[in-house]
Amino acid sequence: MSPFAARIAGVYGKEVRDVGQEPRLLGTLAFLLTFVATRVVTHTLLEASGGGGIAVGSLHIHHVVFGLVILLASGLIDLTERAPRLRAILFGVGAALVLDEFALILNLADVYWAPQGRESIDAIVIFAALMLLVVLGGGLWRGAWRELRRL
Repeated sequence: MSPFAARIAGVYGKEVRDVGQEPRLLGTLAFLLTFVATRVVTHTLLEASGGGGIAVGSLHIHHVVFGLVILLASGLIDLTERAPRLRAILFGVGAALVLDEFALILNLADVYWAPQGRESIDAIVIFAALMLLVVLGGGLWRGAWRELRRL
């Protein structure tokens, strides 16, 4: 490992891992990367074949289904109080897949490419902003809460 990489790893350890921010950071990165990858794949499938995805017979399986399964898995792992990195990543991936089809859930119709599909983007932006607030201000918010409780 180069000296620069070692210094960066040291900073990461001190500023992220040692203060308990690593699961929050990993979950947020997994959320953002999964959302971008999902949108790239869906747009590519739309351009290549007019749509697509996984189909079993005539049944189209939306990626919200996989997102729900992944969210449930992260919850089960959370109950064991183990693997904080894994469950954070699974939570981020599952949340992105579910919220990318938020409009489908809200409208109970396949509106992914319709104007109502914009509701999914709105949900993603709101949730991403909340996740970033937690990552960037984790210690601040805990400290402010402690001070409010002292009043």
